[in-house]
Amino acid sequence: MIRGSCLCGRVRYELDGVPRFINHCHCAMCRKAHAAAFGSFLHADGTRFRWIAGEENVTRYPSSPGNVRAFCATCGSNVPVLEDAGAHVIVPAGTLDDDPLVRPIVHVHVGSKAPWHTITDGLPQFAAFPPQSFWDPWE
Repeated sequence: MIRGSCLCGRVRYELDGVPRFINHCHCAMCRKAHAAAFGSFLHADGTRFRWIAGEENVTRYPSSPGNVRAFCATCGSNVPVLEDAGAHVIVPAGTLDDDPLVRPIVHVHVGSKAPWHTITDGLPQFAAFPPQSFWDPWE
């Protein structure tokens, strides 16, 4: 069981099962939403996700067509988003309270990364979004 929460602890969730992967996104929206050089996201089976507390405190913001960002209405922390009618969950990795037992696999949208940030690990980097063939082993 993997647990997570927002900064104030009002919103809490858990994920049963092994997640698929973590990615680092360097797009301008993720940088702004996370107030950091990039956003890190854990991807998992949404049917294995459940809110433990505070779901009513989750506010959603449609940041772009087809993209919703969720956050705690009290503290402003980013919180998970269920997609594809609940089949997929995207979890801001910074909200994890437990080790997810998976590690980051890729940097995406590095074509718009912060000019003051240097990527120093050996993970694959894509200027935009990787082709579907990159994701196939993790789906």
